[in-house]
Amino acid sequence: MIKKTKKKILLISILISFIVLLICTFLLAEYFARQNSPKKITSIVNSLTLIDHKGFAFNSNSFKQQPSLLFFGFTHCPEVCPTTLSELSEITDNLKTKIKTTNIIFITLDPERDTQKHLKEYIQYFGKNITGVTGTIKDLKKMANNFNVYYEKELTSKNNYTLNHTATVFMIDKEGNYRGTIAWGENKNSTIQKIIKLSNY
Repeated sequence: MIKKTKKKILLISILISFIVLLICTFLLAEYFARQNSPKKITSIVNSLTLIDHKGFAFNSNSFKQQPSLLFFGFTHCPEVCPTTLSELSEITDNLKTKIKTTNIIFITLDPERDTQKHLKEYIQYFGKNITGVTGTIKDLKKMANNFNVYYEKELTSKNNYTLNHTATVFMIDKEGNYRGTIAWGENKNSTIQKIIKLSNY
């Protein structure tokens, strides 16, 4: 009888220890996820000096309390950037009766070539709901680092270069909170559903 009681107590102790371990693992994972997830976009942009393609300061007011789709790239990009901007513009335009007005924000990683004037010329080919953003190398790097965006310059000739970069679209709700991503080449129906969901936050 005593042996059975001891065995029962041992099993209960093991079970409780396992549950505690699971809870601790979950809390630790949550902690690291929060540490690595992007900070609120409004606090980030207000700490930087950025301008949009029209020459106005780009800050928290630029989001107009609307959902936003952020994409980092550069205007000399041969495929990924123009394709992404075209698709996002087309999808949000087709969904305009189903979703809140959604900002599409194109942040350059190549400020040496992507001046405000050049961005303005480039943006006009992709619809009126796209905002181009540029600034100093330092400030744009801080912005990119907030989203863990990878990019590096690669020489294509003695006087020319391209950029290898993260091609992810970052979803931001109307309050400036990060709400997930859209991957490069993601299924169009999946992208549509994510944008609709973003509008409902």
